[in-house]
Amino acid sequence: MKKLVFALAFTSLAAVTTVQAQDAYEIQRKVYQNALKHYDLQAATIALYNMIALKPEKADLNDSLALLYFAGERYGQAFLIGEEILKKDASRKDMLELVAVSKQNLGMIKEALSDYEKLYASEKSLYYLYQIATLQYQLKRYGECVASLDQIIANPESDKQKVNINVQGGSQEVPMKAAALNVKGICALELNQEEAAKDNFNKALAISPEFVLAKGNLDMVTKKKTPAANTTTPSTSVKTTTTPK
Repeated sequence: MKKLVFALAFTSLAAVTTVQAQDAYEIQRKVYQNALKHYDLQAATIALYNMIALKPEKADLNDSLALLYFAGERYGQAFLIGEEILKKDASRKDMLELVAVSKQNLGMIKEALSDYEKLYASEKSLYYLYQIATLQYQLKRYGECVASLDQIIANPESDKQKVNINVQGGSQEVPMKAAALNVKGICALELNQEEAAKDNFNKALAISPEFVLAKGNLDMVTKKKTPAANTTTPSTSVKTTTTPK
């Protein structure tokens, strides 16, 4: 009889604990939703960690945490959590892209390039190829960079797809083909091929006449003989505004 009473008491206690945990989770979920509503990323992050502690079996919470860190431009945390998720499921292209973009923003160029190459191998996206080309440029792998850019330029879709390029005071959206021609012009300059550089900048401007960086680069090459211009660094536009798809 005593054993039965003890068992019933234990069962009741377990049920109460479960209900309390459920209530606590719901409270944290509401805190998380309200924090997001008011774009309080710090409060949302704390609520998410509490939710994970209460229900560690809910794998989607880690996805939300990685995305939340990414949204707040806390790329170090974003890529670390993203890589933990990828260890459990290497097929997650969405998370691999988040990791690649995060590494790119952290200056982890070789690592980001490796991730983009994996993405491009699984999906022949011009967006991925453009990122590969800009990273190859930053690594001074000019031959590989030009080969990647030529693939983009030859693809008719590059006239239709757009990229957001960082410019002074903001960003500018231009056709991917124009952006690729601008970077190709920069590669030509690095190889002391000034006429080829001018040709590529002019082609970029023919596609997008208001392309700020291509205008600046063409102007720099044209005036290169002046002493002041010799110290000017060409505008590569290799750091684009990117977000995971």
